[in-house]
Amino acid sequence: MMPDTKALYDSNLTEMCLFLDFDGTLVSLAPTPDTIEVPTLLPGILAKLHDQLSGRLYLVSGREISALEHFLPEFPGDMFGAHGAESRRSGLYKKHPLVGSQPVWDVHESAKKVVAAIPRTTLETKDTGAVIHYRAVPDAAGAVRKAAHRIAKSVVGMELHTSKMAFEIRPDDVSKANAVQQILHTQPSDLYPVVIGDDTTDEEAMAVANNAGGFSVRVGDGETCAAYRLSDPAAVIALLEHWIEKSPA
Repeated sequence: MMPDTKALYDSNLTEMCLFLDFDGTLVSLAPTPDTIEVPTLLPGILAKLHDQLSGRLYLVSGREISALEHFLPEFPGDMFGAHGAESRRSGLYKKHPLVGSQPVWDVHESAKKVVAAIPRTTLETKDTGAVIHYRAVPDAAGAVRKAAHRIAKSVVGMELHTSKMAFEIRPDDVSKANAVQQILHTQPSDLYPVVIGDDTTDEEAMAVANNAGGFSVRVGDGETCAAYRLSDPAAVIALLEHWIEKSPA
């Protein structure tokens, strides 16, 4: 049984480091990654949070940094993209060593063949791997999983990850959990981490927050280690607005 959500709403911004996923957490999922709609109020809310947290607001997403910057061009804070394979911290960009490498090219080429062979699946290529989406054809989940697993096994340094209606092949040494740990190593011990996410890829990061004396929030359904659950991105935005309003200016 999850604890009373009153404790969630009573949390104090001044004591936390806040880590937010993007898709499914701050914005609703869409048929394709490019067709999501950013809520009108979101950029302003994130800017206020960044100020009230003295910069301790971090976006940790499966999206690449370039995509996050496209949808949130005015976001002033630090970002971790591609599940932590790349980052933008204090305006400085860092990318994974496999960017531009033969292994990534091999993943792209193999994934293109899979999408060509399974109708209505779509391919999202990244600098560090590829995502095969099957949202438009749920019955293809088994075939897509099998093909994606085969790709990951055949390319050194890559591994398979399950996401919502998608399978991603990416470097085996990156995760959202590592991104959260990287930040926590730089923060005072009297602050606690809070992770809000909606997917299996967020669960390891949630576990890090829980183990470090903080807490986590799962958005939507699915098994979770999170202490709290919110129904959808609209509920997340309402929570963030509440925290802003009750926090000292």
